[in-house]
This record gives sequence, C-alpha cells and structure tokens, in this order.
Amino acid sequence: MRCEPIRRHDLEPVTQTHHATGEMRALQFVRWAATCFLFALPTVSLVGYAAAEGAETSQAAEGSSVVDETVDPTEGELYWGGGHHYQGGLKAGQMHGRGTHTAPDGEVYVGDFVEGQRHGQGTLRFPNGDVYEGDFRNGSMTGKGRLTWSNGDVYQGDFVDGVRQGRGVLERQSGGTYVGDFSGDQRHGKGRYRWRDGTLYKGHFAFGKLHRSGVKTSPSGELSFETWNDGQLTNAVPVVAVERCSLNLDGKPWMFNDDTCINGLAHGEGLAVALDGSAYVLDGRFILGNLVRGEIQGVELEASP
Repeated sequence: MRCEPIRRHDLEPVTQTHHATGEMRALQFVRWAATCFLFALPTVSLVGYAAAEGAETSQAAEGSSVVDETVDPTEGELYWGGGHHYQGGLKAGQMHGRGTHTAPDGEVYVGDFVEGQRHGQGTLRFPNGDVYEGDFRNGSMTGKGRLTWSNGDVYQGDFVDGVRQGRGVLERQSGGTYVGDFSGDQRHGKGRYRWRDGTLYKGHFAFGKLHRSGVKTSPSGELSFETWNDGQLTNAVPVVAVERCSLNLDGKPWMFNDDTCINGLAHGEGLAVALDGSAYVLDGRFILGNLVRGEIQGVELEASP
C-alpha cells in the first residue's frame, strides 16, 4: 500500500484511485486512510520528507520519528519541536554527515553531524550576530575555533564545551590584543597584552584581570616591573642597570638594587629583573653576584602543550 508523503505545506493525504472491485476498493481505502491518518497526527515530534516525488514512506514504532527517505537514503529533511529544521545527511532517521540545522530562535549551524550531534567541522551563527567557526565534539564547541562577536571582537584558539579554555588570541575591536592562557572563558594564567598605544605587558592574569607580577614596556621602550592584585597595580619598579650591583644570570645582565651590594656585585636579598624584561626573581638571595636562593621566572609564554 502506498501513501503520498506528508509535505510541510500539505498535511492532508492526496486522493488515490485504485482499479479493483467495489469490495476490494473499499478495503483498500480503509487501509489507505488508516495509514495516511497516522502520518497526519500532530503529535509526531520529528518529520522528514523526501525531495523527490514518489518516495516511499515508513513509520517507526509509536513515539518515534516518521522519516520519508529519497532514493538516496543519506539525504533528507527533518522538522521537529516548534520550528527546528534540518536539511542534509541522514542515518537511521538522525542527522548524520553534512547538513544545516536551523533552531526556532534563529540559530543556524552548518557543518558535520554524527548520530544526531554536531561533531567535526562547522559554522555556528548565533541569533545576536556572533559567529563561531571551527571544531565541534559531541554537540559542543570543543577543539580549535574562531569566535567573532557582533561588536567586532575576535578570539581564535582553544575551546572546551563552548568556553575558551587553553591557549588563544583575543583581539578587541577597540585595539587591545591578548595572547596567552584562558580558563573558564577568561584570561587566566600567563599571557601578554598590548594596548592600542603600543604599551606591552607580559606576565600573569587571573579571572580576566592582571594579577601577580609582570613586566610592562612603554611605547618608547622603558621597562618596569609591576605587581598587581585583582586588576589593581600595587607596585612598579623601573628596570634599569645599577652599576654598583652588577648581576649576570644565564648570560644576561640583570638589575638588582640593594644597599648591601659589595665590590660592585649583587649582594643581599630582594628583587632581580633581567634588563631585557624576559625574567625575574622574587625575594632572591645573592652573594657576590651569584644567585644562591630563589627561582628564575620567565614572562614569555611557554610552547603550547
């Protein structure tokens, strides 16, 4: 028995003509009407229809989706849940392969699907104008991607479950650029930030703010060692050579300044900073130009894992 597939704009079955006796015709009509009535039920949650005329239809068990498949069963369309629409690859009635899903709120995803979930490469356009392009894993933005906000800001880097997590680059439309670590969708860890006027800060960030220690370079090239607490600057020390406290570590000249220096050599306890701004030692102890206690900490980003 054959019933014309349900169309989005035509939910009533098309009349069919059968060449049979009156009794057989009546029996066939009853069977046809019962079958087509099931396709017209409004409680069906997921409907797909074939693009080609004359496609065969099939109905799953009660409560499951109804899918009309074309001669090529890997392509089709689905409608469900108050305005969801999908067009593309299908497998066992699920989104699978390359396709386009449009949500009722206007969100549009174009890309790869695996067994009903966004998985692979794709582009997601949000209703507010934001656009994500990149990797998806098990339905979420996970992997490498590029997120462009409607205001012009751009982030490119690592994502985990829809948030910025790992290493990335954030470019503000206003002119600032951050390169470094992210956690929980915020700048968190080690990074560098360049302001629009060219000022460059290399150091630590926490929950989106400058935090702990770092080195700032002015547009004219002057360096200062800065200490921050939750976005508030608490101390700034110019990084300049001090002749009476000479210090060389790892083949580089460093700044050390203390009244206890001896014979022109760093001697005592305190802060030391490489004159090129690449590293520092907090609360170090120095004896006649040698570091005997303390850890050299770099401000440059380490290679991504």
